[in-house]
Amino acid sequence: MAQFARDDVILYGSNGVCRIDEIEERDTGAYYSLSSVHKRHTKFLVPVDNEHLVGRMRPLPEKQAVLDAIEGAKDATLSWIKDNDARRAHARHVIDQGSMLELLVLEKTFALHKQKVTEIGKRSTSSDSSILRNAQDHIRDIFSVVLGIEPGEVDDFIASK
Repeated sequence: MAQFARDDVILYGSNGVCRIDEIEERDTGAYYSLSSVHKRHTKFLVPVDNEHLVGRMRPLPEKQAVLDAIEGAKDATLSWIKDNDARRAHARHVIDQGSMLELLVLEKTFALHKQKVTEIGKRSTSSDSSILRNAQDHIRDIFSVVLGIEPGEVDDFIASK
């Protein structure tokens, strides 16, 4: 039986905020039909009986959880993972399944690293820059829906807190 319903707004892994347009029956079974809230024409079909893919679907955080995460990220301890493969794996996990606090700490860590390498005349690796962009986009996507603001307003909202 479906654990989500039509018109639910959810997080779908690293794909961001999606709306369940319908639960449709096909010859091969039942599927959640998802459409991205901010990325036009981006749709996903998720088999209702595929535990792994349905496991990537989760409810949006409450507004208070987002505000608490912003507050918690202020004093969070940042640690850079030196091993490239381990750093990428950690980032993928946080972007796909992490809490809002973990996501903010990830973004803050990669932004600070970028700033540090820039100050000494170097550039971030393309992988690290991509992770930073993905984390920032994911934060803007989620926080804009939860807070009822435009994605472009999220960075200023966080900075004001």
